[in-house]
Amino acid sequence: MSAQQKTNGATSRPETAIERCVGLVRIGTVVTLLRENKFGLKKNDRKFMLSEDGKSLQWWSPTRPLMKGSTPINSIVEIRNGHQTDFFNKYSDQLDPAMCLSILYGRASQPDVLSLHCFTENQADNFTTGLRVIMENVSGSTSSDEVHDAWLQKMFVAADKNSGGTLSFDEVMALLHTINARLSAKQAKKLFQEADTDVGGERGLDFDEFKEFYRKLSMRDELFFLLRGASGGKTFLDPPSLMKFLVAQQKEVITIEDCEKLIQDFEPNAVCREKKVLSYEGFEALLLSPRHLLFKHDHLTKVHQDMTQPMSHYYIASSHNTYLTGDQLKSNSSVEAYIRPLKLGCRCVELDCWDGQDGNPIIYHGHTLTSKIKFADVIRAINTYGFQTTKYPLILSIENHCSLEQQVKMAAIMQEEFGDRLDVPAPDPDKEHLPSPESLVGKVLVKNKKLSHGDEGEEGWVSDEDEGEEMTGELKSSKQRRRPSKATATSSSPAGDEDSQAGEDDEHSFDPDTVEAWAPKAEKHKLKLAKELSRLVTYVQAVSFKGFEHSLAHGLYFHMSSFGEKKAMSCSQARCVRRFLRYNSRQMSRIYPGGSRISSSNYNPIPLWNAGCQIVALNYQTPCPEMDINLAMFYGNGGSGYVLKPKALVNPQASGFSPFDPKKFSQSFQPKEVSIKIITGQQLPKPGDDKKGEVIDPYVVVQVLGTDHDSKTFVTKYIDDNGFNPRWDVKFSFVVHAPDLCFIRFVVKDKDVMSADDYIGQATIPLLSMAEGYRHLMLECGGESHASLFLNVDIKEYSAPRPKRKGLFGRFRKQPKPAAAAKDPEDTSHIPADVPTTFGDSQRDQQFMDDNDMDESVTQPDGELFNVSVREDEDAVDPDAAGDGVVSSADAFTADKRVRQVQSGLHLENVTSAGLITAKTTNEEREFVREQIEQELEEERQKVLDQQQQEAAAAQDDDDEEDDD
Repeated sequence: MSAQQKTNGATSRPETAIERCVGLVRIGTVVTLLRENKFGLKKNDRKFMLSEDGKSLQWWSPTRPLMKGSTPINSIVEIRNGHQTDFFNKYSDQLDPAMCLSILYGRASQPDVLSLHCFTENQADNFTTGLRVIMENVSGSTSSDEVHDAWLQKMFVAADKNSGGTLSFDEVMALLHTINARLSAKQAKKLFQEADTDVGGERGLDFDEFKEFYRKLSMRDELFFLLRGASGGKTFLDPPSLMKFLVAQQKEVITIEDCEKLIQDFEPNAVCREKKVLSYEGFEALLLSPRHLLFKHDHLTKVHQDMTQPMSHYYIASSHNTYLTGDQLKSNSSVEAYIRPLKLGCRCVELDCWDGQDGNPIIYHGHTLTSKIKFADVIRAINTYGFQTTKYPLILSIENHCSLEQQVKMAAIMQEEFGDRLDVPAPDPDKEHLPSPESLVGKVLVKNKKLSHGDEGEEGWVSDEDEGEEMTGELKSSKQRRRPSKATATSSSPAGDEDSQAGEDDEHSFDPDTVEAWAPKAEKHKLKLAKELSRLVTYVQAVSFKGFEHSLAHGLYFHMSSFGEKKAMSCSQARCVRRFLRYNSRQMSRIYPGGSRISSSNYNPIPLWNAGCQIVALNYQTPCPEMDINLAMFYGNGGSGYVLKPKALVNPQASGFSPFDPKKFSQSFQPKEVSIKIITGQQLPKPGDDKKGEVIDPYVVVQVLGTDHDSKTFVTKYIDDNGFNPRWDVKFSFVVHAPDLCFIRFVVKDKDVMSADDYIGQATIPLLSMAEGYRHLMLECGGESHASLFLNVDIKEYSAPRPKRKGLFGRFRKQPKPAAAAKDPEDTSHIPADVPTTFGDSQRDQQFMDDNDMDESVTQPDGELFNVSVREDEDAVDPDAAGDGVVSSADAFTADKRVRQVQSGLHLENVTSAGLITAKTTNEEREFVREQIEQELEEERQKVLDQQQQEAAAAQDDDDEEDDD
């Protein structure tokens, strides 16, 4: 059995054999752990075994009881057999692949690797099978609560400096600083004492007590008020109230039966589950679950677009110089650099192929100091991982610099590895369109030059498309052309992207209308192309671009041209974009970064997508805003790597669309009026995950990215010294005229008066993939983070106001403006008939309480929970204006009219837990309301406990009576 065949062997064995494999991991087995040092290969024997609780893999010294390391089972990303990592590929001539395995664990984007060599092939097979079965069992049984507890356990261990198993008050205070929590010593001491069940209180908090401390610390006012509003003033939701909330606020289509199932799935308390009610804890778990986040769950997990249109009608996720792990001049080339983009759904990867000294082709960035990897290793990895994430066709963009002999080997390697995946029918010149992604499921398309029809029987000459030479040429020309003064250099390059303009000509120096614009500056090298490689090229035949008129007259639908960033950006400008759109509606174009981007920086893909370009290749190894946008684009269709272009770009001649002509947007798109309220943040980390820095002063930047007409930026104020639960309560409203081309990017930063503001995290979402209602947005902060924003989003169709009539005629014929019809808060025309139409139906609630033998613990408020009046302002706000307030003080969570008097000096004793909490609320007021909330929740919990005890006592009495009988 080969190493490749063992990959999925865990479920093909008899049950007894699987049990033996699992037992091997439980009791432990000794293998050799391999590392690399300056002397070469270092080998250490280690005993790998499962921990006592079955949740971690540990490795020990086999000769003495000393644990060398461990990792949670649910942190293991993957197990690979054979030579499937860079480490084993490097030492492939020394190690038998049948006895090699790699365990990847930690962060999925940059996992750590354990390289293991077993003593026998049977040991490797059994250990791998057993560990995979354990991983499946753990992942299937691990709940979100267990994941959260594991995260808390890690936090607890890190805070326990003396390893005593408990946390002292000083250690807890240090932990609060680490997690950016703003809490006075008095408040912290109170929470500490409430959680500490010790009589003397000197022992400190054990883990269970720490969990209770953290639960109280994390309790969120805004969720509690939202729950009370949805339930009519109570601290729980019954199925009708939950259905009303999900339909009216969250804009979801759901039934009573669905709501009952949600309560069973998310309610942690058994008594509440039995009574079919959702408590505060269950409500919080529901809103934090993946299906109820801001990014529409169906868009993330399902291919929801039509996949039967021609491939030229789709944007395709594409990588540039995929093999590189860093910059373009001296970084390492890696097989792992192909695996990561493929797992992210990338559908076009690049291979720069050169002659290897041993007669076998290699891949690296020619004319540079980058390292070299084997072509065969790359093809093997592509075949293994190319279709794990998505089934749709994969394009190999080959930049060929090999001799005839090694080209023949390239073709043979691909045919041997891919097999039937390369069996694609030859294109029919009489047809007009490319096949669809659906018709090419599971296929590999080779993009390369192709011999003309008459030369297919033998090799022939083709031009050598060398992007590396273009990079060298741009660098040389930039040195000769650009010798600016310091003042010129400062003003010409945007901050934060040093090489984005390096080597770029003035955009007006390139005229795409002229034939000379597309002629090569120097005669291109000629390369002999082997017929074996040419025959693999079908629907993506690389051709030199000779102008739009030439392509219109002579181009075929399966011809594809590559454009450098500079020329592509020029073609996407207003004077040329309609011809570019027309070209991209029939043929595919590939765009690659300018050669001067030696740091592997990226360009903005949005203008090129707006011009209809399908393959906009970016450097996947570089985290940056441009890459965030690219990932957001291709997350939006189930991670398939293909996103259908808007209809206006599919047929631009009929629509007359241009991204620079907003007057015609309404003919191509349905404009949207968008309202985003940023309410709170949760567990924001320090910059770079620094544990010792100051508590952050966070603020949020909201970027609307799309056409020039739609793009805008909003900024909240910053919150002093609070990254754990900052509150902004700021609402931004705006109109998007081309929503199909729009992205919303949320960036959290730390205000710094002494230097540039620090980046905390971000999240980017296509506008049409945003769910409405009260949603959490999970932030990407790097490392292990649970950071999020809590938002309220409303998206509705926008109708432009009718223009006013001008001139004397309009002045004298002007009719009096009718009074605007006030929006009826009771209007529930969009709600199904079987849904309750008011929050807090007291008669229904009382009937439900009577039926279930429960008491109301809070009084019903007079008004609706969210009676919000907001000043809508599209202007960006300076975060420095913290004391001035960004938004009207009326923009707040309001429970009844009495509470509004808080702002005019009402005494604290008159503030109830149904009160007002705003960004301006003082700490004393906030603490008072928190105490009220905790008191009410504690009363609810005590009632539940009392009821459990009564039921248990009643059951015991029944048992005693039966015994007496």
